[in-house]
Amino acid sequence: MLVLSYVLVFLLSIAGIFGLKFLLKKFENKKDLILKVVSVSLFVLMFVRYMMGDVAIAETRGLNMYSPFGDNVFNTMVGLILIWVTYGSILLITLYSFFKIDTVKNVLKFVAVPNMLLNGIFFYVYGVSIIGVNAFVEFDFRLVLLIIETVISMSYLGALFFRKDYFKISKIEVKNLFLSIVPIFIAVLPAYFLQGFVGFKSFNGLDFDGFTPEHRIMLYASFVIPILICLALRNKSYEIRRFSMIYLSLATMWTYLNNYGFSNITDPLSWPLHLCNTAMFIIPICLIFKMNRLFYFTFFINVMGALLAMLMPNTSADTSILQTSVIIFWVNHFCAFFMPVLLVALKLFERPKLKQWVYSMIAFVVYFVCILIINAWFSNYGDVDFFFLNSDFIVDKLGKWAENTRNFVVSFEVKDLTLTFYPVYQSLFFVVYCFISLAIWFVYEQLFQIWDLNEDRRAREKDYRRLKRELAFLLQGRSEDEPMSGDNKPCLELKKFSKKYGTNKHYSVKDASFKVNGGEIFGFLGPNGAGKSTIIKSIVGIQTITSGSIEICGYDVKRQAVQAKKEIGFVPDHYALYENLTGREYINYIADLYGVSKEDRDERINRYVTNFQLEGAFDNQMKTYSHGMKQKITIMAALVHDPKVWILDEPLTGLDPTSIYQVKECMKEHARAGNIVFFSSHIIDVVEKICDRIAIIKKGNVLCDVKVKDLEKKKINLEDFYLENIGEKEIVVEETKGE
Repeated sequence: MLVLSYVLVFLLSIAGIFGLKFLLKKFENKKDLILKVVSVSLFVLMFVRYMMGDVAIAETRGLNMYSPFGDNVFNTMVGLILIWVTYGSILLITLYSFFKIDTVKNVLKFVAVPNMLLNGIFFYVYGVSIIGVNAFVEFDFRLVLLIIETVISMSYLGALFFRKDYFKISKIEVKNLFLSIVPIFIAVLPAYFLQGFVGFKSFNGLDFDGFTPEHRIMLYASFVIPILICLALRNKSYEIRRFSMIYLSLATMWTYLNNYGFSNITDPLSWPLHLCNTAMFIIPICLIFKMNRLFYFTFFINVMGALLAMLMPNTSADTSILQTSVIIFWVNHFCAFFMPVLLVALKLFERPKLKQWVYSMIAFVVYFVCILIINAWFSNYGDVDFFFLNSDFIVDKLGKWAENTRNFVVSFEVKDLTLTFYPVYQSLFFVVYCFISLAIWFVYEQLFQIWDLNEDRRAREKDYRRLKRELAFLLQGRSEDEPMSGDNKPCLELKKFSKKYGTNKHYSVKDASFKVNGGEIFGFLGPNGAGKSTIIKSIVGIQTITSGSIEICGYDVKRQAVQAKKEIGFVPDHYALYENLTGREYINYIADLYGVSKEDRDERINRYVTNFQLEGAFDNQMKTYSHGMKQKITIMAALVHDPKVWILDEPLTGLDPTSIYQVKECMKEHARAGNIVFFSSHIIDVVEKICDRIAIIKKGNVLCDVKVKDLEKKKINLEDFYLENIGEKEIVVEETKGE
């Protein structure tokens, strides 16, 4: 049988490679479908074979102790490694058919192919490791499946990769290959591998009665490893992130299944109905089929249960942490704890809202009631304690008061069955569990916000370093305080400026271009939502620039933000003042920020206080001011450093006629000094009377840029001109005599 097995593996593999190549060539348009069918069939075969019986080498206790090969250390070591790498290889083959990722392809070429060749060469060792010493003596259907599994694996790998360019690989691919191999195969490490290599040894167990050093290490790892995974994958594409998480969930599920086989299906007492057990199956299902609602159930319910289980492990204190059962326990609860959170952190699922918690609690009620009934029912046939609702395992950890909750017992007969419940304990269990899950959700929400802030800071720092490099290149050795273009004279220029928000496909402003020179009052008109505030906020640096550029007195707003802002005075449409300060304290505070000398600030403050008639209120707290007075303080704050570019966004809204007159005179005075006044307004009469030029914007597009005097020469009313440009009215031009 041994010789026949070798012959079958060799001949069928050769035939399979050529046969699959022929199929892929003949049905080129269905190549992906064929590969998916083959790879999924391979996974199903391995699963069936795995579930049909225990792996023989799983009972190994150290390489020099008992093993299927007696004292043959080399064969035992080879058997363990072949089984380990084969699990990972077949998982990669299955997923590669759905995710064409270059790194996975290279792992298959340079790890999976040699592994399958070694499976063929050491097929006796491989077969005995899985089936036992009688693998090639007595007929075992698992051997047939093992042969088919090996043949399909070799056929798939050979058909795809056995080409002339087999060893062709770039330097960056080599780097990615070596960085990926360790995490890929560590994830699928069999639970019995360490036990097989080193035995149980004398490590302490992980019992709850006192946190041993080993227990602490496992808990720390439960937080550190997910962070490392997140850092490694956060900048990868969605496809790579999803592939990685599907692979990890399937790999850890495979490790967990070491405890189960087809025989367990017929034994309800051994069903994996503990919450943390179900998570091992729910998570890959959610990832593969994108089942959002089911995911949020495991996010709110399984995570907390797994954390409590890791804090209070139900393993014996005298059990080695290298024992298979202990490894499975930690893989199970470790994944149930961090996987749901990691999937949200990697943006594979949206962050849950409170309503998802409510829906999860409704589902939990159904689950909880079902488990109560199952526990009471199955207890008639043996010892069962799903979710620890039957035993005193949890209350024993909490003290006498908790143990007393189990004193109230309700039992009743149903036919020949006795159903026993602990209503006080089980009700408190449910309420406390729901409360803690809500608290954990709140904690996670805060952690996610902290993570967002950190990511935003990191992105800004990265962008800042990039802009510094660009600026150094553009300045060609000149100081950063020098304008990138021009001679620092008053000037505001937009060059094909565009802005869109987030992932929105539509631009709020598209290719806006105009230039304002010193001495001009420039009016910016447009309907609500046209893009006026978007442009103004980008000019003053409140918002980022999607494309194009903005220059203030020759300084690039994106690359020389600080220098550009020093030249700007800004009056926003919605001001925000420190209203517990007096007007004088606030203006002095702003002057300090801009480094205005005492002599200059005193002169300007006195002038504006007189012009705005604030003498009697300037030393009172601003919370006592009227709206108009606060607006005047905002204008003073914008002008205290004598900016070359004064920008106002709807500055006249809500002001009385006297205040409007004062603001207009201030604008004219600032422009007469050779500076720029740029303001948006809906009061067209004011714009027409004081502006030198105007621009009209609609739906993010600048429609025109004209001089007001040119409109006057043509006897065009600005209001009619505005309405005609935004499509509300058609104008008639009156021709003057002699023209």
